[in-house]
Amino acid sequence: MARDYVLVHGMSHGAWCWELVSERLAKNGHRVFARDLPGHGRRAAEWRHASVQSYAHSVADAMAREGVRDAVLVGHSMGGIVIPKVAELVPARVGHLVFLAAVVLPSGTSLDQQFPLAARAIFTGGARAGGGAVQYPAAMAHARWMGDMPAGDERLTRALALLTPQPLRPWRERVDMSQFNALAIPRTYIRCLRDAAIPPARAAEYAARLGVTPIDLDSDHGPMLSHIDELVQVLEKI
Repeated sequence: MARDYVLVHGMSHGAWCWELVSERLAKNGHRVFARDLPGHGRRAAEWRHASVQSYAHSVADAMAREGVRDAVLVGHSMGGIVIPKVAELVPARVGHLVFLAAVVLPSGTSLDQQFPLAARAIFTGGARAGGGAVQYPAAMAHARWMGDMPAGDERLTRALALLTPQPLRPWRERVDMSQFNALAIPRTYIRCLRDAAIPPARAAEYAARLGVTPIDLDSDHGPMLSHIDELVQVLEKI
């Protein structure tokens, strides 16, 4: 059955990271929508406007413009704080939520509170030095997000070149999840077993917070780049 898929990227990424997955899904007859969040990808210049709400409104508005209905809404990594807010804004347009190696926040907490104090200090310090946004060095981004692709891989080279600085504000905003938690929209958590950014044990906690058993992929943090076919197979089974 043909479905609408809406794909939301994570930290420092953009719609570009979904291109290979989008091609596979579209070839199989689905409609696919992936957009740059404010401050990311082709919208990198808008980084001062980046916030959890601006992220969510940009996705919800695009869904409304395109007439999306009963969509499989996928959020990768940081996208896990975005798709609950999209579901709150346009619940009638969302048929299923997929958290892909994604953060699932306890209500009233922020994204940066999910990380150790040392990591938070490094990130915050980098953002201050960068005027309000931070970008990981290429070697760190490779090791943390794209470890299944060897140095010199064309997909890796392109991805590292397209990463943009991550605005700090969405990381520090406290997110109220109470309205989302009351929604009855089905949800799935996809856990990546070789994930250096969200290790499997942490991902299991996030899945439990959603009340689901995770679906496991033998993958690094970014299967939309490194394990395209396997990810598409999981998405099409939803």
